[in-house]
Amino acid sequence: MTVTAKLLRLYLVDRQLRGLTSRLHAAEKYLADQDRLLKDLETRHTSLTSQLRLLEATSKNDEIEAAAIDARVETLRDRMNNAKTSKEHAALLTEMGAAKDSKKAIEDRELESMTKVETLRKELAELEARRAERKTLQQDAVKDRDARAAEIKDRVAELEKEREVAKQDVPSSALKVYEARVSMGHEDVMAQVEEQDRRNLEYTCGACYTHLPIEQVSILLKRGDLTRCTTCQAILYMAQELKADIDAGNEKKARQSAKKAAAAKE
Repeated sequence: MTVTAKLLRLYLVDRQLRGLTSRLHAAEKYLADQDRLLKDLETRHTSLTSQLRLLEATSKNDEIEAAAIDARVETLRDRMNNAKTSKEHAALLTEMGAAKDSKKAIEDRELESMTKVETLRKELAELEARRAERKTLQQDAVKDRDARAAEIKDRVAELEKEREVAKQDVPSSALKVYEARVSMGHEDVMAQVEEQDRRNLEYTCGACYTHLPIEQVSILLKRGDLTRCTTCQAILYMAQELKADIDAGNEKKARQSAKKAAAAKE
């Protein structure tokens, strides 16, 4: 078996693995997206809950402070009723006015807080509904990921064993080139040679469609050494059917030439 044939065997196993795991990878990506979106909602929910608790605590404190001012005003009113002098009455009246102004400021602040509280409660309710919906999507994504993983588990294990066997059969220098392309994420690690015009010896790379020198095609036909496209650097291979057809054509030409040579000698 030639180097190219060994690489092709490895490549075909890898392609099956990619095909099997592509749906699993898609499911894993979808799950990761759901996890991220759910986490964003959880973070937002925690922030809003903290804001709401702070506003409720502030509102409660304002309520207590307003009640204390009311009690103070009642005390001042009683003292005014029992004031001995007009000066004392005027001082108590001034203090009562200041207390009422303070209560008005507190009531305005409390009203603003209550408005914010209602807004936050509404936003939290909407957020909780979105969070519940996203949680359902995330749970469904987990089930889908697990189902796809279970579905392909046995076949993936078989292919991974096949891959290890195929990998061990490839010469280290060729394997290094192959795995370098795999690690770089090239979709076309290997590319099939495409025949355009046999008579004019025109062949192209199946990955980038670049015209291939006939010398490269000859190497694949005769020795099967590692051969790469000079443009996209894909490792080239020739389909067995095409190779057999070309070989058959060359043998036919050789027989015809031999017959002509024999006839000429006669």
